[in-house]
Formats: sequence, structure tokens, C-alpha cells
Amino acid sequence: MVRFYKISSYLLFCFNLLLLFFLLFEAQVSLPFWMSPIGRMHPLLLHLPIGFSVILLVFLLLKNEFEAKTYEVIVKLLLTLTALTASIVALMGFFLSKEGGYDADSLQIHKWTGTAVSILSYAISLFSEQIQFTSKNYGAWGLLASIAIAGHFGADITHGENYLFEAFQTQKEIPQFSENNTLYEAAIFPIFETKCLNCHNDQKVKGELNMSSIQKIMKGGKNGAIWKVGDVLNSHIIQRANLPLDEKEHMPPKGKPQLRTDEIDLLKAWINEGADVKKTIKAYLASSETKKLALKFINMKASKSETKVYAFSMPSESNLKEVNTPFCSVFQFSNGSPALQADFFVSKKYDRKNLENLSKVSEQLVILNLAKMPVKDEDLALIANFQHLERLNLNQTDITGKTLEQLKKCKNLESIALAGTKVSKDNLQTLLDLPNLKEVFVWNTAIDEAAVIDLSKKYTKIRFDRGCLDNPNEVLKLNPPILVNEEFIIKTNTPITLKHTLKNVKIRYTLDGSEPDSTTVNIYEKPIIIDNYTKLKAIATKENWYASKKIEYSFFKSNFVPDSVYMTNLPDPKYSGKGGVSLYDLKKGPIDNFSDKAWLGFREKEFATLFEFKNAKPMKGLIISCLQKMDSFIMIPAMVEVWGGNSKKDLKIIQKIVSKLPTKMEGNANLGIQIPVNKGTFKMIKLVVKPIQKLPSWHPGKGQKAWFFVDEVFFY
Repeated sequence: MVRFYKISSYLLFCFNLLLLFFLLFEAQVSLPFWMSPIGRMHPLLLHLPIGFSVILLVFLLLKNEFEAKTYEVIVKLLLTLTALTASIVALMGFFLSKEGGYDADSLQIHKWTGTAVSILSYAISLFSEQIQFTSKNYGAWGLLASIAIAGHFGADITHGENYLFEAFQTQKEIPQFSENNTLYEAAIFPIFETKCLNCHNDQKVKGELNMSSIQKIMKGGKNGAIWKVGDVLNSHIIQRANLPLDEKEHMPPKGKPQLRTDEIDLLKAWINEGADVKKTIKAYLASSETKKLALKFINMKASKSETKVYAFSMPSESNLKEVNTPFCSVFQFSNGSPALQADFFVSKKYDRKNLENLSKVSEQLVILNLAKMPVKDEDLALIANFQHLERLNLNQTDITGKTLEQLKKCKNLESIALAGTKVSKDNLQTLLDLPNLKEVFVWNTAIDEAAVIDLSKKYTKIRFDRGCLDNPNEVLKLNPPILVNEEFIIKTNTPITLKHTLKNVKIRYTLDGSEPDSTTVNIYEKPIIIDNYTKLKAIATKENWYASKKIEYSFFKSNFVPDSVYMTNLPDPKYSGKGGVSLYDLKKGPIDNFSDKAWLGFREKEFATLFEFKNAKPMKGLIISCLQKMDSFIMIPAMVEVWGGNSKKDLKIIQKIVSKLPTKMEGNANLGIQIPVNKGTFKMIKLVVKPIQKLPSWHPGKGQKAWFFVDEVFFY
């Protein structure tokens, strides 16, 4: 033990001297990059000196329970361990502070109080033999107090001001928003507040970005502005959120609460529509995607803060199972509540029997969403039987309003949406005496502004929403065309069907990979017949409207399927799909979920696979179906090699393609790499695909390796 105390004494002297030197000459101190991991151990080890000092205090209080010699040995050991760990933790804290991102004033106080803890513990251990036992208690109490002070300032810069005592404060009231509030304060900033503010606040400014107010957000961080108006792909906040979770640049960092898909969708829509921080909710068009997503987000927050109690019984599991179908989702919209919500999907799959089937849960049904379904006037008699219905969405259905009065049976109805229907003012008035009715949505109906003003005066407790009135001088942008087809692996002479929700819209398309515009000759009039691999691109155009965004889809055809597949290099374990089977099971992967089992992901290794056919096949080429999701580092490959032969021994290279890489960020897509080969018959094909080794300078992950994701390989 003598050697241990001697070495400890030298180390403590050096550590504390080094600490003082670092603090006094901080501006001149520059640390090598390899010290960053050491600094990041500060939060992990700072509990050691706290623990040792508490144990020390316990021994001092129980002094009379130990023999004098044993007591002195234990106290001396605890004093030395406290001093050692305090100095090491203080040095680590200094290393961590050099990374930046913290409030300068609070950080400086924390550094000096941490150093004070180290020096005080060193002094007590150094002079412990000279200090009378009766006074050691004061030293231990003083040490513990200094640790508490340093810890308080550490908590302030990490968790925010007054972190220690905020639990005793009155809980902040959840704000209530109306359509007169800005959409930013009602829906966008709350996302930042819960998912970003922990690391980007007045005390902790990671990446030189402070998100505590809009003024500070607009200043940006060390990488500039966090969004670019109208440009989602090049908006820093979206790029970071879409990176794979394990990437260093992914935000929020792994282990922190992550952005949900609906939150990312809302941020994207808001940025696309101008990222206006002063625009009120009611100023957005009723058709605005941003407004729809924001209202859904606000309503979801409200439902979380207000848990309504219902007197009726819980639905049985068997009934819930029976009413759920692929095109009708019925679920509890609040945990532990018996109340149910039913949402119908895909209008062409609508079946009135599914609506009738909801009678099994009629007592529990509180929300019913039938938007865009071919619901008729006669169907309202079924809906009227849902006695506890509170919210009903009939937007863009086929009702005319003739039977609307049947809904008077729904005494609990609070909200009804009739946008895009043929309901008239007279039809609507039959419902307006319902005791709990609070809001009615009537935009794009025969109920004009004058009628709404008249109804608002008579029914003062009801809010009538006509959406934002169109400005005749405003040029609007069309929604993209809609692809009706659901399958992308085609058969012989497959019709491709497109449509648009507005009348007199021209859908212009290309099939040769070129970009469509308002002058494109091909105008969609009837289904397009295709018989081989086709890349369809289309836009919607209309006089006095801006052309829509482009849609792009790839259709694949497989003339023959391999009998066996042997993967030379296995995919990344996180994205291994079903192994080689994924490459010829004729199941496409979704472009918005690269974790789906259909996808195989490669990064550290190249894709190298053998495809074997029992009988030699006359082959013209092959098509690799791959994913493009640039914001997640998923790119087309740098190079593809195709080897052919009748056995492993006689394989020869028959084609090699070097990809033409993009020059800017592009949207998500399922791409097909078509590789023609010299005509021949082959029993075995070897495919080698090499991912990009260094992402280009324009990419947010420049210099890093790209991913290559594949779901199918087709042969023709």
C-alpha cells in the first residue's frame, strides 16, 4: 500500500498542476482528435468521486464502530480514491469542453468548480494526518458540498437551467391552439422542442445551433441554415433525420427520442410549401398537405393531453378481429380506452358490407373516417346507428345531403366533415341543432361564404370551416398524377393506368427515361401497354396551373428465374432480408422502408452472387432492381460486372458497366439497371456490383462509403 500511496501522491500533484495549467492557458490549448473519446467518458465516470465521498462521510459518522487502526486505513484509502477520481474526471471534463456546443459562461463556472473539487480533495488527502479526527467531518462535508455545486452547474449546461429543482415547479400548462395561431408555433416548433432542444438550447449549443427561438434557428449552425425553402432534399434537418441510425451524423443521435415518420412528413411538407413561420393555420388552403398533417399532429397532441372517460364496455378481441379487414382499420385511439376509430382505405376496394360489419362494435365506435369512399345517401342510415359517434369524415364521398337528417340520431356528434360533397345549406341545417356539434367542414360545397356567415350568426357555438378562399389571381400547382397499378413486376402486354382527381388535366409521360414537361408529345388518353422493362415518368399539366411534380416508376419483367442462387459475399447483417431467396422471389421492396425483408444491403463488401440455371438459357440481358435513397447514403452502384458460362470454371466477363453518377441530390426511387449482354446461352451468371467508395462532394456524407440495396435480379 505504501507504493500505491506514493504513486497516487505523484499523480495527484501532476493531475492538479495540469488542470490549473489547462484552465489558465485554455486559449492556447489544442487537443489531438484521439482525446475526444477520453473526454466523452466524463459523464460516465463522474459518479465515482461522488460515491467515494459519500462512503467516506458514512465511515466518519460511524467512527466509533471501528477499531482506530482499521478506521484510519479505510479513511485514508477513501480520501486517496476520491482525490484520484476527482482529478481524472475533471481532466476528462476539460477534454470534453473543447468539443464546444455549450453555453460559455455556465461551462466556465462548471470547469472551475470541478477543478476546485479536485484540488480540495487532494488537499484533504495530503494533509489528512495533520488534521484532527474531529475536524475531518467538516472537510468531508465541505467536499460533498463542493461536488454538489459543481454537479449543479454541470446539470444546467447538460439538461437546462434549474434542472435540479424544476420537478418542484408547477407543471407547465399545455397550450391550446386555434386556426388563428401560426402553423409554426402550433405544429413545427413543438417537434423541435421535444426532439431537438435538448442539445440545441441556450446552455448547450451543439454544432453552434441554438433552436430555443425562431430568431436563433434562422441564424443556423456551423453547417448553415437547417432548411432550404422549397428544397427538402437539400434541407440539412431532413438529410440528417433520414440518415441510417448508426451514422454519426444522424439526428437526433442514437439513444435520443427519434423523429416519427409523421413528424418528418410534416417538416417536409412545411419546407416544400415555403417554411413560413408567420403564416396562420387558417391562411393555408384546405387542400394543403402541410395543413392536413399539422391538424392531425395538433389533434394527436390534444388527445394525449385529454384522456376522455367512457362509460361503455371494452370491445371484445373477437369482434375487433372480425371488423378489421385489409381496407378497413379499426383500433383503440387511446391506450386503455374502449373508444374505437375506424378508417377506410382505397376507394375501389370499398365494400358496404364492411360498413355493415361495424355494427359489431357500434357501441364503442367514436370516430369514423370514410373520406374519398363511394358512400351513398342510403348508407347514412347505417352510420346513424353508431350511437356514440363523435367525429364523422364524409369528405369527397357521393352523398348529396338528401338523407343527412338521419344523422340526428347521433346525439354525441361533435364534428362532421362534408367537404367536396353536394350537400346544400338546407340539407346541413337539419343537423345543426345537435346538442354537441362544434365544427362542420364545408369547403368545396354548394354552401357559399354568404351562407356560412348566415349560419354562423344563427349557430354561434358551431365553427364552420370553408378553408382558405381561393385567390383568382393565384396560380396553383397541380398534384402529381396517380398510378393505379399496384404491381411492378409485369406480365405480357400489361396495361399501365394513370388518373388525376381534377378535370381537364393532361397527363404527359415518357417511357424512354427522358424528363417530361409541358411540351411532351405523349399525352395519356388510355392505358399504356408495355411488354418489357419500362421506366415511366409523368407530370400533370393544365392551363393557368403550374405543372405538378414528376412521378417516376420502374416496371420489371422476368422471362426466366434461376434455379439456385449462391451469395459469395453476404449482405450487411442489419439488412440481410431472406438471403439469396430475396433476389428471385419476385417480391419488390418498398421505396420508403429499406429495412423491409425484400431488401439486401451492401456497404463494406461488394455484391457478388452466382445465379445457376439447370438448363442453358438464351440470354439477352438482365436488370438489377435497386434502391435510391440519397439522404440515407443509398445510391446506384459505381460499377457492375457480369460473368457468364456453363460452370464456375469457365466463367468469363461478358459485360462491364461504369455508372454515370448523379450530380445533385435526387428523390427516392426504385431504379432498374438494365445490362444488355451479347446473345448467348448460359447455365451460370455471376454478378458483381461495387458500391460507391466515396460519396461526392455535393453529398452531405461526402467522402463516406455509399450503400447499395437490391431486391430483385431479372433475366430476359
